[in-house]
Amino acid sequence: MGAILEKVRRFAPFGAGGSGGGSTDSLKQLTDMFPMLEVETLQSVLEENDGDLEKTIEMFMPMCTAATREEHQKRPPSSKASKEAQDRPQSSYSRDVKELVQWAQSADVDVQFQAARALADLAMSEDQRQRIVRAGGISPLVKLLVDGEERPELQRCVVSAIANLALSEQNQVLLAEEGVVAPLISLAKKAMVEGYQDTEMQQNLARSLANLAYCNEEMEARVVEEGGLEPLIAWSRSNDEEARLEAVAALANLARNVKNQRKIVQREGVLKVLREALKRSEEEELLRQTARCIANISLNEENQVDLKESGVSAALVEAIPKASPEMQRLSAMALANLAAFESLQAQLTHEGALPVMFELLQGGSEDIELQAARCVALLSQNELAKAEIVRQGRLPHFIQLARTRTADMQILAATTLANLSTVKGVSASWS
Repeated sequence: MGAILEKVRRFAPFGAGGSGGGSTDSLKQLTDMFPMLEVETLQSVLEENDGDLEKTIEMFMPMCTAATREEHQKRPPSSKASKEAQDRPQSSYSRDVKELVQWAQSADVDVQFQAARALADLAMSEDQRQRIVRAGGISPLVKLLVDGEERPELQRCVVSAIANLALSEQNQVLLAEEGVVAPLISLAKKAMVEGYQDTEMQQNLARSLANLAYCNEEMEARVVEEGGLEPLIAWSRSNDEEARLEAVAALANLARNVKNQRKIVQREGVLKVLREALKRSEEEELLRQTARCIANISLNEENQVDLKESGVSAALVEAIPKASPEMQRLSAMALANLAAFESLQAQLTHEGALPVMFELLQGGSEDIELQAARCVALLSQNELAKAEIVRQGRLPHFIQLARTRTADMQILAATTLANLSTVKGVSASWS
C-alpha cells in the first residue's frame, strides 16, 4: 500500500444566507453579521450589488472566519506618513485583487497589513487563489515575509496567505521559485524558542510547510533538508492543541517521502508524542493526523525496531473501538503496515489487534474492511496469530469473504486461508 496522501486544509467556508429588504434594514443586518467591517465598506458593496443582500452576504462570508480571528489585534503602526497612508483602504477586503497586490507593495506598513490580511482571506477560495497568482501576488508576499521581521502581525497575515495559496498544487512550484522555503523555515526556527507566545504564527507556519509539501517529492525533501523538522517536532509537543495539530499534520505530509520517514522517527521523542496523542487526545482531527503520520512512517522497514519499542501499536489498537470511521480506516491501515514486519506480528497479536480487526470486518465500510482484512492477512503469517484466528472460529467468515466480495478482498481472504491451512486440523481446501 502506498502512503496516505491528504492535503491539509484548515479553513472551512462559512454557510451563507439572507434575504433582500430595504437598504436601511439590509445595512443593519450586514453590520450585525459583520461587526468587524467598516459600515462604509458594507454600504459600498451593497450598493454595487444593487441592494442585493444575499449576494453581498455571500461575498463576505468566505472571509468571515479569518476576519473574526484578527478582530481584537492591533494593526502594526505606520512606519512613516505618506500619501498612500491617507488613501489606504478602510477595510481588509476589496473586489479588485490587482489593487490589493499593489497595496502589498506599498511603503506604508498599515497598507501592507491590510493587503496581506485581505489576500490571506481571499486565498481560501480556489478561484481567488488563481486571481492572486495572475495578478502577480506571490512575489510581493514573499518579499513581505522576508522584510517583515520586525512586524510579527504583518508576517502572521503573510504566512497565512502563503499557507492558503499553497493549497493549490500549481502554486507550490511558484512559491518555491520565489524562494519562500528558506524564509519560512528561518521564521519557524525563531518561533520555536521556549517562551514564544504567538501560537497563531506557529499554526500558520506549520500549515504553510504542510501545504507546500503536499504530494510534492521535491518539496517534501527540501523542507526537511533546510531544517523544517526541528520546529515542527517542537510544536508537536506544544500545549496549544491547534499548533500541535498543524505540526503533526505537516509531519504526516512530509512522511510520504521515504528518506523523511526515517529522519522523523530518529528525532528524539517523536514516537512518544504520537503515542500520547492517541492515548490522551479527544480531538478528532489530531487523532486522524496522528494515525496518518504513523501509517506513513511505518512504511519504512528501517523504522520497525523503533516502532516496536514505542508503544504506538498498542495505542492504535486501544483507540480504534471508540474512533470515528475515518480514524478507524487510518488506524487499520497503520496497523496493517506494521503487520508487514515479521518482528511485530507476535506483538500485535498479544496487544489484541486481531479481535479489533474482526470487529471492523463485521461493521465497517468497504475501505475499513479492506484495511482490516489486509492486517489479518499479514498477521496470519505468524504462528501465534494463526492459532488465535482459528481459536476464535473465524474460518467460516474468511471463506465467505473469499467467495463473495471484491477481487481485492477475495485475494486477502484467500491469503489468510492459505496461511491458516498449515494449522493442524484446518483443511487446505475451502472452495
